[in-house]
Amino acid sequence: MRNGFFSSGVSRVVCAAALSGAWIAACSATGNDTEFANSGSDNGSGAGNVGGQGGDGGGFIPAGAGGNTGSGGGDSCAATKNQAQQVPLDMYIMFDQSSSMKDNSKWSSTTAALKAFLEQPAAAGIGVGIQYFPQSSGVVCPVIPFCNVDADCGPAACGPCAPPAPGFPIKTCSTAGGDSCKPSDYAVPDVPIAPLPAVGTTIINSINAHSPSGSSTPTGPALQGAIDYAKQWATLNPTHTTVVVLASDGEPTGCSGAITSVNAAAAAYNGVPSIKTFVIGVGNITSLNSVAAAGGTGSAFIVDGSQNATEEFLKAMNEIRGAALSCSYLIPQPPPGDDIDYNAINVEYTPESGISVVIPQVKSAADCPAAGLAWYYDVPGAPKQIVFCDATCSQVAKDTKAEIDVLVGCATIVK
Repeated sequence: MRNGFFSSGVSRVVCAAALSGAWIAACSATGNDTEFANSGSDNGSGAGNVGGQGGDGGGFIPAGAGGNTGSGGGDSCAATKNQAQQVPLDMYIMFDQSSSMKDNSKWSSTTAALKAFLEQPAAAGIGVGIQYFPQSSGVVCPVIPFCNVDADCGPAACGPCAPPAPGFPIKTCSTAGGDSCKPSDYAVPDVPIAPLPAVGTTIINSINAHSPSGSSTPTGPALQGAIDYAKQWATLNPTHTTVVVLASDGEPTGCSGAITSVNAAAAAYNGVPSIKTFVIGVGNITSLNSVAAAGGTGSAFIVDGSQNATEEFLKAMNEIRGAALSCSYLIPQPPPGDDIDYNAINVEYTPESGISVVIPQVKSAADCPAAGLAWYYDVPGAPKQIVFCDATCSQVAKDTKAEIDVLVGCATIVK
């Protein structure tokens, strides 16, 4: 990094600071024309900390403050303006293949929608991988309908011993088969993440090779495994945004223990790298909202499992794609031999109205305001991405004609 900024072939701009939402230009050159302002009819010639003869002023530059005091003094810097580049998006899908997905043609409707998503031209370039749950533990569970404790149901992969149903006094083994409760079984993808459209055929073949046959819905272990794979992938691909998409039609069943979907989603979202969990509920599974909220995505996308499931599931996938894509941007890289000063980067937002503003920085996602504009680095101290806070992301995503630029070279404006 030379003098706090690096140069490139893109346009140079005079550095500006944001104060109460307004621009205040800090100029380092003479009173002649710059990108930010036109001088007055009488141009001052001050440089450095010595003011020249004051001009009449113009644009963002005020007139000289009387006598021979010019507008050219004071601290100043120049920034390089780079059009922001969205971070590549990778999605790891954890798809429910429990037997209840047979009901109301939910399996055929949702898989048809997923295939359509993979084949649409708009998804080209997105990385997608998939795994299904439940996975078989490889253990054959004995048929033991009644129990007092989990061990009564057979090996560790069997059970658990569930509380009695209403009006029925005896506990029962909730799983007749050997569905896996190990996150490690779900952290190995059936199809690893790879870019569309090339990977699309492989995933479609994978879907065709599966069917809804699992006897339980071990959502907690499945989601934890998906997150483990996504975090590993994100660590190896730090310039990408990696998210988990959980699609399920039921409440968690079949696995006891400390792993819950809400805990797994919250830990992933608040961890480093941060992994968001998007949730699609096939049917009115409102409890999945808490998983989405913990995973940093607000609420679940609820798809009617009995009608219009294909259209609604495809719409949900596209909305997830849009939400994940609009919020993260690459940090411009300097020429060879230069370093980046992460304290000299600003983000400029130009809405459709055309009036540009600088978005201030906050320390982390936890410091994001409920309303207003703000951004943060994905990994403090060694960032790879500029990430918009949720309120900012929502505002910018709705503004289809917005322009986002990264200004390099002036002290970062902090909220």
